[in-house]
Amino acid sequence: MLKYYTSVVLRGFTLLTKFIFIILLARFLQTSDLGLYGLISAAVGYGIFIVGFEFYTYSTREIINSHKGNLFFILKNQVLFYSISYTLCIPVFIILVYLNILPRGSECWFIALLFFEHLSQEINRVLITIESQTVASFILFVRQGLWCWLAIATMVIYPDLRKITVVFIYWLIGTVSACVLGVVYILSKKSKNYTIKWDWAWLKKGMRLSAPMLIAALALRGFFTFDRFAIEKIAGLEILGGYTLFVSMTSAIQSFLDTILISFSFPKLARLYSEKKYFEFKSELKKFALKLILLLSILSVCCFFTGYILVKWLNNLDYIKLFPIFILLILANFVYCISLIPHIALYAMREDHSILKSQCVSFLSFIFFLIMSAYLSEIYFVLTGMIVSFILLLLLKIMPLYNILKKVKS
Repeated sequence: MLKYYTSVVLRGFTLLTKFIFIILLARFLQTSDLGLYGLISAAVGYGIFIVGFEFYTYSTREIINSHKGNLFFILKNQVLFYSISYTLCIPVFIILVYLNILPRGSECWFIALLFFEHLSQEINRVLITIESQTVASFILFVRQGLWCWLAIATMVIYPDLRKITVVFIYWLIGTVSACVLGVVYILSKKSKNYTIKWDWAWLKKGMRLSAPMLIAALALRGFFTFDRFAIEKIAGLEILGGYTLFVSMTSAIQSFLDTILISFSFPKLARLYSEKKYFEFKSELKKFALKLILLLSILSVCCFFTGYILVKWLNNLDYIKLFPIFILLILANFVYCISLIPHIALYAMREDHSILKSQCVSFLSFIFFLIMSAYLSEIYFVLTGMIVSFILLLLLKIMPLYNILKKVKS
């Protein structure tokens, strides 16, 4: 029980750290530097999905369902898969970089952070799967929390070092440290030395099963990546800096809901549906929906007033003039979080096809709005597109859920 509470506290403190960190960056950095930080964060996050191929969805199930002695067989073949993935993807990333998708000078940071962020994320997933949650939570804190405090302390003590380069240096140190700690811990679980052969059939099966999940993930993640690239191309890094601050605040609502509510509700919903206890499933789904709507409403109101107070405290014209965008982001985030209700239900039912279709169609709708916003040079069109596309996402997930619930017997 102590390990459980330690893990929860570490994860909660990591979330709080990320929230405080972005606010203090807004205080210490120029808005253009904050914009660059937001752009690199989004690019790294999206890049992880591409190189990772959502292969963990397959390897995690294999680790859970296999004998403990097969752990290093799975990990070795997973390393082989990622080696191939990087070999294919890195040249593509380099080409995109030199097409000026990212600002000049940020290319090396992007490649280095992408590699170590992805590696540390996969290590975390393995640790959770082998039920080393406390170690996983500590490594997550090293990766996403500890370096943030060190970076802020440096900027407070040495005002001349309030630069984006300092942030990137500490970020890289944090992820590398997390990787080293994770690898050492996992290798300590290896009881004997023996030769492990590559299993190409196992890899092919994993790629086939992971591909649909990758498409769905790329579509959904695209909402929270391409918006920043569109803002940067239309209005520049200064405006993107303000956008990064506000979108980070609204994203904190999603993280809080996931930590406090969704992570506890999903296993129960999945179990009830798999056991064909449909009446209990519907009842639990209603409770989940009510809790989410209530908690989301409270968090959204708190987010608005926190943002209002924060803008007054920062006293920066770049943030003040973007406050209407903050309001639209809260609205967009509210609609998206409501769509998590049918999403979690469909996921518990293993209705992956419905999830894939809804996310791809709504993402294509968003891409249309992004093209229009670039053509009209109007950043508010990006937010309009986000809201409309999230409403479409909500409807496309409600419809199959309604049809399925109507058919099943209570």
